[in-house]
Amino acid sequence: MPIKDSAKKYMRVTERKTARNKIVKGTFKGAIKKTREAVKAGNTDEAQKWLKSAIKFLDKAAQKKVLKKNTAARKKSRLNTLVKNSIGKVVAAVKKPAKKAAAKKTVTKKVAKKAVKKAPAKKAAAK
Repeated sequence: MPIKDSAKKYMRVTERKTARNKIVKGTFKGAIKKTREAVKAGNTDEAQKWLKSAIKFLDKAAQKKVLKKNTAARKKSRLNTLVKNSIGKVVAAVKKPAKKAAAKKTVTKKVAKKAVKKAPAKKAAAK
């Protein structure tokens, strides 16, 4: 046991914070578990419902600094992909090639701009 009053107070504060953190952790861990169980069982509607609540609880945990922001984002992302793969949506696969085509167009514009910039520099060096 601590001797100083400030150390005693710190122990009381730590006890309160630990209790609160356990409650917060229990909520998002339970929601994640229910989501995974629903995916295993093949209940897509229930999986989506639990996914929404898990995301909500993970955001709250990150807001209360129980979890780091990136850890919450990683857990949400992995859960989301798990649910999407269980549903079998092909929407994301269809959109990806369109983004790649748009990216190629911007690259060609950048290359063209660089070529235009380099050309006057060579003429100036030639004179």
